[in-house]
Order: sequence, then structure tokens, then C-alpha cells
Amino acid sequence: MNDILNIFTLPGFIAVAKGNATYAMNRGTFVTKDRITEKRTLMLISSNDQKFVYKNGESEVIMIVQVEDNQVRCTFECPIEINRLWLQLPSSKDEGIYGCGEQFTHFNLKGKNVPIWVSEHHSLKKLLTKAIRTKILGANNNHISDYKHHQTYIAQPTFISSHAWLAHADTSSYCEFDFSKENHTKLHFRSIPKSLLFYQGENIADCLRFLSEKTGKHPRLPKWVFSGAIVASQGGWDKAINLVDQVLENGGKVSAIWSQDWSGQLITKFGTQVFWNWQVDNKLYPQSAERIKELNAKGIRFLGYINTFLKEDTVLYSEAKAKNYLVLTQSAEPYLIKSTTFKAGIVDLTNPLAFDWYKKVIQREMIDLGLSGWMADFGEYLPTDAVIVDSRGAQEMHNVWPDLWARCNYEAIVERKKEHDIFVFNRAGFIHTHAYTHSMWVGDQHVDFSKEYGLPSVIVAMLSLSMIGKGVSHSDIGGYTTIFHMKRSEELFMRWAEMNVFSPVFRTHEGNRPESNVQVNSSQKVLKHFSRMSSLFSKLEPYHQHVLDEYQSKGLPLVRPMLLESSEHEAFDLQYQYMYGDSILVAPVIEESATSVSVWLPKGTWTHLFTKVARQGGWHLIDAPSGQPAVFIKSDTSWSEFLSNLSV
Repeated sequence: MNDILNIFTLPGFIAVAKGNATYAMNRGTFVTKDRITEKRTLMLISSNDQKFVYKNGESEVIMIVQVEDNQVRCTFECPIEINRLWLQLPSSKDEGIYGCGEQFTHFNLKGKNVPIWVSEHHSLKKLLTKAIRTKILGANNNHISDYKHHQTYIAQPTFISSHAWLAHADTSSYCEFDFSKENHTKLHFRSIPKSLLFYQGENIADCLRFLSEKTGKHPRLPKWVFSGAIVASQGGWDKAINLVDQVLENGGKVSAIWSQDWSGQLITKFGTQVFWNWQVDNKLYPQSAERIKELNAKGIRFLGYINTFLKEDTVLYSEAKAKNYLVLTQSAEPYLIKSTTFKAGIVDLTNPLAFDWYKKVIQREMIDLGLSGWMADFGEYLPTDAVIVDSRGAQEMHNVWPDLWARCNYEAIVERKKEHDIFVFNRAGFIHTHAYTHSMWVGDQHVDFSKEYGLPSVIVAMLSLSMIGKGVSHSDIGGYTTIFHMKRSEELFMRWAEMNVFSPVFRTHEGNRPESNVQVNSSQKVLKHFSRMSSLFSKLEPYHQHVLDEYQSKGLPLVRPMLLESSEHEAFDLQYQYMYGDSILVAPVIEESATSVSVWLPKGTWTHLFTKVARQGGWHLIDAPSGQPAVFIKSDTSWSEFLSNLSV
């Protein structure tokens, strides 16, 4: 711990200021500015093992330090007018930095200035920019925008160094962690954090174990999730059941139907959207309770959808408005956000009465109907100028909103004693969100192979989540966002399915424009491929459970970066291949029209799951025709024999 304690004595370690920030939100994306006055770098004037005193003129900060085993916890005593804090930590050119939330283009954050602020990842401006660029210059799946425009659904003031140490801040304010300089890292906070925690691990796996003890673990996935595909279907019972029958007739396995339009449809210029009133649409899904029981008797579950909003002038919106349960504007009117072409109110999750009311809506309208799970969408949209019950205000509670939303859903199922049976997955996240949801879902990817928004970005997202304790994550097979020129192809859908076999959840999405996208049953070719992949996912159930056991006992993520498998130099920057558990290496095809993939294997013997050809460590160009992805089994593990004998 002396290395960390020595950091506190370095010149320039701490600076403070007064600041006043502004935030402008447009459909969940933010532009923020901060007016800083009287910024001062403080000098260390006295210290011992428990107390460091820094001063410059009238500005004084006392840092209280608690050392226990391999961790150092710092708290700060500042004058009340000080509301900005900078801490400078030493770094090195070769240091890798991972975490800070969900990343989509860069796994290693060295060289980046990372905002810690929960946001909508996409924006209309970004979509238009991509459309114009594509029209003028042609499609370029390798294009990546400047990182300074990065926004993300899941943010967290936590990072892990390749030197096996981590830093975690207990704060809900906007932060920026600046890793752009070679020789130092600068942490900037827009309020004084409650604490800052450093931990020096024996290795990165040890850091993840420690982090899971501090921030919690996902509730364990229900067993039925691994029994087959969760197939998305919109448009009523007949369509959904016909789709299930087709998959089963082709040898596939289905664990559930996911109908996000269970509460009805709203057709907008963006596409087919869910009707945001969380009560079953009896015209689209008549006799739902009876039909769900019939499906359950056949081993098939039924899943729905809910989010933090209520569409203006719906039944539940009117009830929430009458009870004063909605987030308000400064003029005490319901704060209406705009989603595509319609407006909706936000339930004030900081109001205990509103929180309890929304929880009861979930119980009455969803659990009691027989739903076995749902997507708990959004959580990013709390405007900073809103009026809420919590006295800390919307600016301080913005990042915490996803935690509250996840907890509302989880308490609803726990109170019904369904936490081991119902499967809930969330998009937005902050420090403790994962402790209340079975899986993080990595968001609304584009239906293409683009590294910035498409299939490749999913791998980076899952790996970055793995480094902040969110060890269970998955994606929509085939992506979601279809707009302008983008349409899901057969190739994309099949390659995505091949990847998701080796993840905790095998779930499809029809996308915002189902008619424009290839679906599970769009052709016999796609249907047969999907059915085979769903069957393989089901056959892996014992291994899925094993990987989940390791997460629950050791904090090790299910989808793991290569640096957890190997300390070789190559492992620390790989972001398009991963380990699924301790015995399977996955290198998905991420390029359009590609029939091979370059794979790096750590030292040892690795056997191709499909061809059974063994290879030694190093770089290899592997043939990867459709239906035969580059997946390797590690030799000499307790699962080698099971995996080698698997019928694929």
C-alpha cells in the first residue's frame, strides 16, 4: 500500500475550485458545460498515515485515509463553497485502463478522456451524420467517430489498471476521468465524492473479486433462460406461436416468447413502438392469462416490456398525474420528455409513494398476468432541471436513476417470491444497478457490421462491463436500430446468432422496423441456422451454469477479456475476441462477407469446437464459414471433455 500512499505526497496531486454546470438534454443525450472559478492546486503541508492536509491560501482540504489489507479509502473534508475536485495519479505509457462504464469502440481507455454520465448512446444527430457520410463516402464499417462525442447507457466511476489495481469513487455527480496523458491520470469530480477507494490486487481477477464484494453481484439467472432461445415476436398470439412452432419443427429450442408489444403498439415515423401504458392489450393479446398458462405447460415462458415512462393521457399516466407521482418542471407541471414523435411523463422514483405505486403496477399488471420476465428499458432520461422529491435534486440523482429503476423491478419480483423464476434485463446502469437485475443488455445497436454501432461494438461493450463488476450481459441478436439505409441482412443475423450462443442469453429482437429486417423465419436458410444455434446454446446449459457459478462465487464475469486468461502482452488490447468462462475462446466474424477470422490463442493447446483441429498459442487465420464460427476449447480444464464431445 506504500505505492498508493506515496501518490498522495506528489506535487500537483490535488486541486479544487468552485464551479457551476449546465446541462442540455435532447432525447436522453446531453451537452454539458462547467464554469470554473478560482481553481487552485494545493500543496501538502502535513501528513501521517491517517491524515493528509493540503492548502493554498484560504483553500484547505483534509484527506482522511483508512488502510486495510490491500485497500486505501480516502474521504475529504472541504469548505462548503468548494464543489470541484481534481486528483492526479501517476501513470505510464504502457499502462492499460479499463472500465468507467459501457464502452463501444475502445476497450483500453488509455489516451481517452472519459465522461461518467448516464446517457442515451445514440442521437438523431449521430444517425444523420452517419447517413450523410455513408451517402457521400459510401459505407465504411471501420469508421469510428472522435471519442469526445462518446455517451453511454451505463456509466460508473470505476476503472482497473493493467497493473492490477483499481480506483472506485462513491459519488453520483458528473465526473471525467482523463487518461489522455502518458505519464498521469486526472480524476475530475463536480462534487466532493463521499469516498475514493483504491485497491491493489494480486492480479486483475483479484480486483474483480474485490469489486464484486463492494458493489454487489447480479441475482442468479433463472435456470430456464439456458433451455433455449428467447424469440421476439410482435403482432399477437398467432404470429408468436407460429414462430415458436417453426423453430421447434427445425430442431431448435425455445425457452420463451418475448413480446414487447404486450401492452399495445404505437406506429410512429421511427417505426413500430411499444404503447407506453403498462397494461395488457386485450385486442392484440386476448385471453393472455390463459394463453400464458398453456405456454408454460409446454415449457415456454412469456416475456414483456416496461420502462420509466408513461405515455401522456394514458390510463396509468392519468393516475400517476392525479396522485402527483410524476417528475415535475420548475413550474410544477409534469415534465414531458419526447421519444420519437410522442410525449411521456416520468415516474418520480425518489418519491417513496410513487416508487411503491409503480412497483405495484409491475406486480398487478405483469407478474399476476403470468409474465416470466421483461426488458426494463431506459433510465437515462432524468433531466437535470427537473423537480423531484429527493432533496439532493435531479442533477445529483441523474446517474442514480438506473439504480432506482432496477431496484423497483427487483423488489416487485422479490415481494412476489419470484426472483428465481422471473428474468429481468436492464439497459441503463450506474454503480449498483447490476445488484438488482439478472443481466445488463448492451443497448440499441445498429443492424450492421459497423465497429462504432454494430455487431463489433457489442463485444467491446460486454468486455468493458465485465471490468466494472457487471459480469452478466448480452445483446439483441441482429441489432435493433433500422433507419435510413440500414437493414438487417441474413448474414448479419446469422453471424450475431453464432456469437450469442457463447453468452448468457440467446435472445432476438425484431428491431424498430420489423418489416425491413431479416427475422428468424425470413427464409429457410436463416430458420435452420437459428434453430441449430438455439439447440447448441441449450446443449451448453451445464457449462453456462458452471460459468455462472464462478461469477457468483468469485466475481469473475461470464464474458471475459483475454487479459483474464493470459498475462501475455497481446492479451491487453484485444477487443474483438473473448473468453466465455474459463474454457471457451470465441472470435466472432465481425466483418461483412468474411469467411475467415484472425485469432490469437494464448499459450497452450486449443481445439476448434467444430472442426476438432488442435492448435498451439499464437496468431492463426481460421476458416469461419457460416455456421462454423471460430470457437476454441482450452485443453486440460475440467470442461474440456464435455465440450469436446458436444454435438454441434
